[in-house]
Amino acid sequence: MKLIAQLEDLLYQSQQAPNKEELRLSAWRIVVHESETVALGIKDNSPGSVYTPPSYRQGESGDVFLVWADGTCSQAMVQLPFSNNPGYWHQELEQWRQASYEDPDAIHIPAPESLPLVAVEDRAIKKIINGEDKILFEQVNGWLSDKPSQAKMQGSIQAAWGYRHVRTSTGLAVTYQQSQFVSWFSFDSLVGGGFAKRRLFRPGEQEGLWSQTVNQYEWMQKEATPVGPKTQVILAPSMTEDMLRQFILPNFSGNRVIEGQGAFSKESFINHTPVFDEQVSLIIDPLRPLELGSYLVTPEGIPANRTVLVQEGQLKTPFLKVKDAVRWGTKPTAIPQGTAGLYLKHKTEVPWVEALKGVEDGVLVLSVLGLHTQDSVSGSYSLSAPHSLRIIKGQIVGRTDVKLTGNFLADLAAPTTKMARSDLDIHPYLIIKTGVQTL
Repeated sequence: MKLIAQLEDLLYQSQQAPNKEELRLSAWRIVVHESETVALGIKDNSPGSVYTPPSYRQGESGDVFLVWADGTCSQAMVQLPFSNNPGYWHQELEQWRQASYEDPDAIHIPAPESLPLVAVEDRAIKKIINGEDKILFEQVNGWLSDKPSQAKMQGSIQAAWGYRHVRTSTGLAVTYQQSQFVSWFSFDSLVGGGFAKRRLFRPGEQEGLWSQTVNQYEWMQKEATPVGPKTQVILAPSMTEDMLRQFILPNFSGNRVIEGQGAFSKESFINHTPVFDEQVSLIIDPLRPLELGSYLVTPEGIPANRTVLVQEGQLKTPFLKVKDAVRWGTKPTAIPQGTAGLYLKHKTEVPWVEALKGVEDGVLVLSVLGLHTQDSVSGSYSLSAPHSLRIIKGQIVGRTDVKLTGNFLADLAAPTTKMARSDLDIHPYLIIKTGVQTL
């Protein structure tokens, strides 16, 4: 906790009795992360090689946001100094002052509010950090012994534990522990599986993910019939997540909405304009226990709260950081951690195994090329999907290469769009009618 203590002392002094009057602060905010991480990897079927050695890392880093007495502000990333130079932080403070800028909407530091009870730590991960890391090596050995014999495998496991400190000049002083466990593996860069939560996997989860991925790899070895004009497109959960990241997150950013740079205007949110099918809702929920997107408080000191972005097809609110909320004239909302914590829902969801049985002529898209080049605001896409799986009469029968053309915002607005769920995934299988043709 050295970094947070040094920063608090520095900023309190600069607010009460600075060495120089131009260095006087009127308000400030600090966020510091302490972390310990253990990692192990596989590259080309080789565990712990020179490219993926077992590793342990620890560190402290953070961010400061400062409001000076003249109303200007500064922000900076911070780390513990390498030396014991007693003048280090005052030199940093002078540099931060020189980099100050005017942003009157950003200088608001909210008063503390009560925090929710959210489980964000798994003690089993702390034990791994403390040396009981046998589970990591057993998992890697299990992967290598059970993988398809001809496959070239890549993989990684990472366990992390640490503290998060949030301090503000308005009186917020929060410190809490949090954990993270992330694992992923792939075969020949064709198919892969991943797990990312704030807890270890539970009995059956890793086995289910492994079995699903091995089956997909085996299906990839068989050539299937080309798609036709009536072929239904199903986006796998990882593909749904990628589409949300590309087309949804940017368009629900409060800053982009206010600046008129998104697909939806501020007025459309105020008027609760219907933009998706009435069966579809979109939610940020950081209150779910031990999910990767869950937290107690945002870096700006806002308590976690469940925020509905789209309810039954109608726009409700973009996600708003403090500055955006000031400009909007309302309270800040929950903030997604990338796509973690973002949940897409459909009123008539069914289990994936049930939905699969009802697909007469379909293609399951696992990944695409060039998604990051598509226009987020328009929602339109034209994408090659060279590693997709053909579905005939409810059965996956082999591999096919396809091209998709359509519009993701229109997909979510279409009454023909359906969703299916798997216990292995946070995001749904998305069953859509869109342009598809054989490559």
